[in-house]
Amino acid sequence: MLKHLIIVLIIVILVAIKLNFNDTSPTQTVVIKNSPNIIKIPIKQIKKESNKTYSNINTKIDKKCSRNMDNNLSIEIDKMLKKAHTLFRNSQDAQAIELYQKIIKKTQNSHDIKLLEQFTEACMQMAFLYQIYPNSDKEMAIEAYSKVIDKFKDSKNSKLLEYYITATVQQAYLFDKDERADIYDALIEKFENTNDIKLQKRVEELLINKSFELMGKEDEEAMDILDKIINKYENRGDKENLPESVDLAILNNLELSIITANDDEKYVELANKYLSKSPETKPIIEMLEIIKNSQYLEQDEAFNQWLRENKKYHFEDWSFEEMKRWVNNMDDPETKKRVKKYLDAFENYKYNQRNSKNGLDTNHKIDITDLY
Repeated sequence: MLKHLIIVLIIVILVAIKLNFNDTSPTQTVVIKNSPNIIKIPIKQIKKESNKTYSNINTKIDKKCSRNMDNNLSIEIDKMLKKAHTLFRNSQDAQAIELYQKIIKKTQNSHDIKLLEQFTEACMQMAFLYQIYPNSDKEMAIEAYSKVIDKFKDSKNSKLLEYYITATVQQAYLFDKDERADIYDALIEKFENTNDIKLQKRVEELLINKSFELMGKEDEEAMDILDKIINKYENRGDKENLPESVDLAILNNLELSIITANDDEKYVELANKYLSKSPETKPIIEMLEIIKNSQYLEQDEAFNQWLRENKKYHFEDWSFEEMKRWVNNMDDPETKKRVKKYLDAFENYKYNQRNSKNGLDTNHKIDITDLY
């Protein structure tokens, strides 16, 4: 099952926010230009039209000064963020949190997009700090996410609404599954009719998240949710540029059809049509086929061939938890033993590759003949 871990998500989100900010931020110190001279008109000569002109001149001056002030503040905040990130990397968490709090205070009332992105970055990073050891303060993490949620929930800006969704989803992980399901439903209802393409994508991600929460409890409903995403794109001509949500939906429903003993023909066909040429998804399709066939026959030859063809493959975010639960509930002992053999072999392969990638010892055996 493809599931994105919360820490990975948060890091990706923070990087994305940072990149968005860097795209629009100055790369060098901004020198404030001298304001234009105000045209002084004797009071007695001012007419209504002149008043209007004078007012417009002052408004333009005020806006330019405001932009210059925002640029200066943005540069100052960027330096503070870099310092806070360094403190975090050096495990000086208390000092990092204190600096993030100062950044939030300086930016929370701004209307400038760059400053609001920096505000978001500080809030999200602080929430992350509160979630990890040794801080582990759930309530403070919730409060940090709420700053972003409350700030942007009524925004009309697409980018800020994306940050609102991100913070809401990350905060949802701090609640139990039932509450998370309600949070996803509320977000889906709020944005399901949007015309904004980026927000439509986020709705699809929310549907994926909701289906994950249902797996193991309501597998059929989880499949129905994923089918909605698949059906939206199934008849599109551009099969090379399908969004990641469709890939996830096809692969997860292919797995769920095995677990629930449903007909998987549709998903096999879709996987072969859209995903079989991708080096990222082809090994997963073949792995699922081996697991499915192992219910009936030994798959040593197919497994060893898979190993030969995928020596450098990493499962990354794939989780075997749903299949392990399925195997543990099997009634027939022979089938259970056979499927478990290959499931364990793939999971051992995953951890072996991960350890190898991280420069650790590879203690997990992946030769199928040595497992049993």
